[in-house]
Amino acid sequence: MLPHRTPSYVRLGLLSALGLLAWGTAAYVALAATPSDNLWLSGVCIAISGVSFLLLAALGIRELLINNMIWHVDNGDWRFWLLLLIGYASGIALVDIAQLSVAQGLVVALLVVNMASMAVRFTALYAVTLNLVVGIVFGLQFDGDDWWLVMLSCLIQQMVLWSFGQSIVAEVVEVRRLRIMRNELRMAQAQISESGRMLERRNMRHNLHDKMGHELATLHMNLQIIEQHIRRHSAPEVMAAPLNEARGASRRMFAELDNIVTGLKQIPAAHFYDALTDLIDQATTLNVTTHWDDKVSIADPQWCETLLSAAREFLTNVMKHSTGTDVELSARYRNGVYEIIMQERTAAENEITLGNGLLGVAERVEALEGTFEVNKQEGRVTWIIKIPESDK
Repeated sequence: MLPHRTPSYVRLGLLSALGLLAWGTAAYVALAATPSDNLWLSGVCIAISGVSFLLLAALGIRELLINNMIWHVDNGDWRFWLLLLIGYASGIALVDIAQLSVAQGLVVALLVVNMASMAVRFTALYAVTLNLVVGIVFGLQFDGDDWWLVMLSCLIQQMVLWSFGQSIVAEVVEVRRLRIMRNELRMAQAQISESGRMLERRNMRHNLHDKMGHELATLHMNLQIIEQHIRRHSAPEVMAAPLNEARGASRRMFAELDNIVTGLKQIPAAHFYDALTDLIDQATTLNVTTHWDDKVSIADPQWCETLLSAAREFLTNVMKHSTGTDVELSARYRNGVYEIIMQERTAAENEITLGNGLLGVAERVEALEGTFEVNKQEGRVTWIIKIPESDK
């Protein structure tokens, strides 16, 4: 018994082997039953059926690859219609050419049944109707009272194989969804970690400024009071020297504290690009390139967090709704404004809709007095965030 989680390559190999075995069995029975005068015609019909199936499989794999593992149902795909009809027609024509009996027809029906899984390209109504018509027409090719057995057997096998094809498509979609959710979770974790670090630095800066700064100010004022008291009462010179040294140390401590607080303010600018890189690394299903102008430096912690949130939302939207995998993130300085540009490099077919994610990004950017634009240029979705130079 196979384990519940069989590797994909094992299942693919098993399915391919079963398909080839079914096709080979049907071909052997058909050729064995064919009169010698019609052998070449039977061979042509069998070859056409096999080639049609292989071309359909290749088309299906190609659709998955170019659409980033998204399976699109398309009733108007003439290539699938043409190859399916050719494959079905060759299997039906083989009945008369090979002069098959009902018993032989039950086996040769596998040539027709093999094609049923490819009807997943169409909606359920079209696929079921096509399979029903093909099964009935195939059964009607046989003489005698048992023709309905061939028809019923063909119909049942077609519906089972079509349902199996539907389950494979559903599994591919589910695997892609889980992969996107995993990447989205990783990006959220990366952003939460960076937000935690920003909050920790902000609290540290406030504690240094408010608490230590207050204590130093109190110390400095007390030293001034002592100095005035010494001058008023003509204290010995031996007391003045340590007092002056203490006041000098107090001033130096003020300057050092100011340097530390200023340095903590600049840390977001130094770490923002690293945090963005960590975020991008979690989007494993996308190919992300970055072009960052050296003039652009994000120093404000609120802007850092907002831009990281916007980048995560953009990458998530591309993974969920786009058929492409190429994304470009860039930043540039122009006319006193810093522009952060996020662009999908593959032309998108979907219309832009302002969902909760986009509205949330727009609100956060506008709350910081920036601007947020979403547009489509040559089919490519682009987000543009503009930051005034004074707010960077």
